Amino acid sequence: MGGELEYGEVGKLTGVWIASIPVSDMDAGLDFYSDVLGLKLVLDGRENNWVELGSPDLLGNIALYEPSPFDRRQPGGPTGIVFRTESIYDVHKRLVDSDVRFTLKPERQEWGGLLAAFLDPDGNELSVMEDPEHYTRSIAEDASLNIGGKCFMDRNCIE
Repeated sequence: MGGELEYGEVGKLTGVWIASIPVSDMDAGLDFYSDVLGLKLVLDGRENNWVELGSPDLLGNIALYEPSPFDRRQPGGPTGIVFRTESIYDVHKRLVDSDVRFTLKPERQEWGGLLAAFLDPDGNELSVMEDPEHYTRSIAEDASLNIGGKCFMDRNCIE
């Protein structure tokens, strides 16, 4: 059942493999995520209602699928997906030029990074972040930012 042996590194999670996003039209979703966002199609399983986009290393990719009317997840709403970039203002300009609607224009956050949020054609909300110091900034520095009571994207509140 597990727990009887010491596993060391075996049995640990090693990263996020994939996050799935429901879309109402697979072809339109594929056009948006590949042509507009620039993600590469790495697995084409349209015959099985599933495509994967991202990078060939197969870590942190996204999958698109058309849910049945009975699925709990339907298109629209927050996805929790945050893309990273080295130039959020260039990403914003490119996506605005492609008629992508932003719910949050690039804005410096109290924790130091830049954050923006936008919608895909189905109203799925995605975010993009520019924060080159994200993994080098210490927790003590973040704590000194006095972000108590603030919320990330009005959802994840820090008390």
